[in-house]
Amino acid sequence: MTAEKLRSHVTYLTELGPDSEGRDVFVGLTYGETVWLIDYRERRARGEPGWSRDQAAARDLAARHHTAHIEIVTAQAERRLDNPTIH
Repeated sequence: MTAEKLRSHVTYLTELGPDSEGRDVFVGLTYGETVWLIDYRERRARGEPGWSRDQAAARDLAARHHTAHIEIVTAQAERRLDNPTIH
């Protein structure tokens, strides 16, 4: 999986993080789960037969990723509120 392909599936870079081997993955997911979810999204976008049978698994992975992303954004916001910058 290329970095460009991965980044085309995110809105905010905080959705990405390194795994134990330093590869970019969706936060909250493993490398394999990230690759699988990207493949699923692309199959679905192309309307390939069979994508619907994987819909429940994709929802579960997307929910795990979303939860992890929200936790990161929340932690960042809390740090900013605890240490506001002066402008």
